[in-house]
Amino acid sequence: MATKAVYITVRLDLESTAEEVISDEEVQDLINEVDYRFTAPEGSGITITDTEICGLND
Repeated sequence: MATKAVYITVRLDLESTAEEVISDEEVQDLINEVDYRFTAPEGSGITITDTEICGLND
């Protein structure tokens, strides 16, 4: 069985109707709570076994 780790970048565009400014703490809380589930296309023969948030890009 072959395994491979692949790093991707995901952009989140955030908008708040309750705040004038979205704080860095709110962003970090959001990142920690978002459900990042990725699934490979059906029939591809590949299964995504785990995901991890590795950091926040500036």
